[in-house]
Amino acid sequence: MNTTEIINSACAEAGVTKAELAKRMGMLPSSLYRKLSRESMTFEELQKCLDVLGGTVEFKLVFPEGGICSSQSQHEKLLERADLLETELEAAQKAAQYHKKSLRELRTELSSAVGLAELGKKHGTKAAEYLEKIQNVLSNLGKTIDYTLGEPLAEEEITVPVQDVESLAGKRVLLVEDNPLNREVVKEILMDCGLLVEEAGNGKEAVAALCTNVPGYFDYVLMDLEMPVMNGYEATEQIRKLPNRIRANIPVIALTANAFPEDRERARAAGLDDFLTKPLDSARLLKSLVTFG
Repeated sequence: MNTTEIINSACAEAGVTKAELAKRMGMLPSSLYRKLSRESMTFEELQKCLDVLGGTVEFKLVFPEGGICSSQSQHEKLLERADLLETELEAAQKAAQYHKKSLRELRTELSSAVGLAELGKKHGTKAAEYLEKIQNVLSNLGKTIDYTLGEPLAEEEITVPVQDVESLAGKRVLLVEDNPLNREVVKEILMDCGLLVEEAGNGKEAVAALCTNVPGYFDYVLMDLEMPVMNGYEATEQIRKLPNRIRANIPVIALTANAFPEDRERARAAGLDDFLTKPLDSARLLKSLVTFG
């Protein structure tokens, strides 16, 4: 069946003249007649004609090995394959979400382990030795997690000059964290450097603390991102919208187990100034405070 026969058949079934067809396609009837008479219509133009008429193109597919398949049966096979691919994609997305959740939970567990060791080192040399061993193990595991998440690995250890650390003494930090152990660990790091620390258990308490105290009372906010009542993203967005510019522009630094690229992008969009991952590197924390001080 040639092009003219296909169009004539489709027009007859739809009860439409070729002149009406040309008008619906935005063509001059003479242009359509010319293309049909010369058999110069492309497949795309033919399909457009049939789309207007509500028809389909039926043709034979001839494969190199000699097999023949109709366009309709091939179309059905493609639809089946598309459904299968969609199912596989959904399964892959669920698996990816599961692994992301597992890595976040692992980061939280690592942070708790480091915290227990940090608190225990003050009770004797054995605890200090245990701390050193567990930090070595967790450091290597943390690098593996970073690699899995696609984060660049640190090429050298971060050091903060003594004079920079001393400059932090007397500054006040609002520590926003729902995990008591994590709060205690970070609090000890900060207090050892002479910083003053006040605590909040969720984002709502953090916003209230900023609004209750005079502007400039706090110098920094250390913000966990996943918390009940109000998370760190929402809290930071509210802080940035406060009418007082001193309160609204306070440095807000994320302390979180969420380390995927989309988490960093979401934090940046919410207005967070820096993004520190757990288990927490105390030198990295102090460097961030110095940077935004």
